Amino acid sequence: MKGRWIQMDKNTLQMGYVILLILFFLALVFLTILYIRKRLAIRREAADQDRSKWADELIQEEQGESKGYWLNKDDMDEVDQTYRLRYYHYFDNIDECIHDLIVEMYDCGFVRTEDIFVSAYGEDALKPDSFIYMTDDDPDFEKAKAALPPVSEKNQKKIYDLWVSYVEELLDRVEIHTTQANQDIIKDALMVYGRKKIGILLRSPE
Repeated sequence: MKGRWIQMDKNTLQMGYVILLILFFLALVFLTILYIRKRLAIRREAADQDRSKWADELIQEEQGESKGYWLNKDDMDEVDQTYRLRYYHYFDNIDECIHDLIVEMYDCGFVRTEDIFVSAYGEDALKPDSFIYMTDDDPDFEKAKAALPPVSEKNQKKIYDLWVSYVEELLDRVEIHTTQANQDIIKDALMVYGRKKIGILLRSPE
């Protein structure tokens, strides 16, 4: 009987050792995982800082080589700083900036060409075969463009007022980083573009 108790004590002791070893192993694995995660977090943070520093240096370099840049504030929601660089539109001359901003107006939907067309010719002119619905690849495109009726002075004023509202929408959404004198020239040129012929205003200059 005594031998059986001794045997049970040995088995219990061995089982205790096994349990302790398992617990030690699990604790070691847990600590290893924590250590690896911490190291990865440190490396990731360092990489992000390096990327951000590189992006800032690149922006400064680009700024030094251009007359300025513009950006659409809606694009700045992008978290990745390096990816955001693509949204900085640098320009070497003011005409380039003006052209790109006008294209941006059309691309972002600020310019509503149907409203311009209706202001010029009335809603009855909106027909399936109207110039407004033609594509640039249409064989009759140039012919239809040349055949557009002249716009009355009164309706030209309506179109210009519409265009001014489109420019104001654009300027509310973009930031233009250049000298104040250049900004004034750019804004004036954007407004003046609204006095162009309707055939031009109905299409993006892209």
